[in-house]
Amino acid sequence: MKKPFKITIVDYEWPELDIEKSLIQERMRQDEPIELQVLQTKDKETIIENVKDADAILTMYGVIDKDVLMAAKKAKIISRYGIGVNMIDVEAATELGKMVGNVNDYCIDEVSDHALAFIMSSARRLFDYNELTKKGEWDFKQAKIPLRASYAIVGLVGFGKIPVRLAEKLTAIGYQVMAYDPFVDKESMAKKGVIKAELHELVANSDFISVHVPLIEQTRHLISSKEFELMKNTAYIINTARGPIIDEAAMITALNEKKIAGCGLDVTETEPLPQDHILRNMDNVILSPHAAWYSETAFIEIRVGAISNILDVYDGKEPKYLVNLNVLSQKV
Repeated sequence: MKKPFKITIVDYEWPELDIEKSLIQERMRQDEPIELQVLQTKDKETIIENVKDADAILTMYGVIDKDVLMAAKKAKIISRYGIGVNMIDVEAATELGKMVGNVNDYCIDEVSDHALAFIMSSARRLFDYNELTKKGEWDFKQAKIPLRASYAIVGLVGFGKIPVRLAEKLTAIGYQVMAYDPFVDKESMAKKGVIKAELHELVANSDFISVHVPLIEQTRHLISSKEFELMKNTAYIINTARGPIIDEAAMITALNEKKIAGCGLDVTETEPLPQDHILRNMDNVILSPHAAWYSETAFIEIRVGAISNILDVYDGKEPKYLVNLNVLSQKV
């Protein structure tokens, strides 16, 4: 009998691991048992100490940097609960011949719905009306006058699976949609009824700007002071991607100086958002706690996809959601 294939789960956000354990039991072969180690930590030293003999690592928010990867000499794959892999040093993993997996299709409707909800609630002034009415007012004129959907432009920063789905929903309602994505051509966007634009054009012309790019070094603070200076003072910015894509200090300045009308944030630069953070007390800010991905169906899919990446490798196959495809060329 072979030595057990060891899976180390670094951290997760559910009350139990029944789904993961069930899939492991279904796939486990008699000649090669699977050992499951659960850490539930983000402490780097604890992670390093416990992954030294791991064949596979599964993480949610725990950082898997080069130091961790170097320590995990046996690890063949690092899988992540989620789409973004900014907490994994993918370049280092590739250099070390380790596969990186994510679940890149599990919450396309959920996140696009969440962004749409931010856009439409801002467009129709629902939070303003709610606050005023609950305080005893009954006067629609006290909120800013709404803009008809067919007169409004939504700018999508990024044009991957989620913003493509959002564009379909927006155009069905009647919004005009433009998108910035240097990796997608004009013709592909046009097929979706979307106008391709450069970032400066998009921020200057959009009434609502929705952020959907991954967090990498090139996109950190992609939206900063220069972009806020270009925006309409009636514009709203929406972020359901990653907090650091927006320069939070520059955004707060823009909000305070009324250079933009407001924002809807599911993600922030620091998470959880500190209790005393100014964003919690700003009337022109709508917040949710990194919940855009969440639904009953997505809750299952994220877990099935992430553990299945590892079980594919256990079976000697390429994981379904392989991020660093170029790692395959390094394997004999």
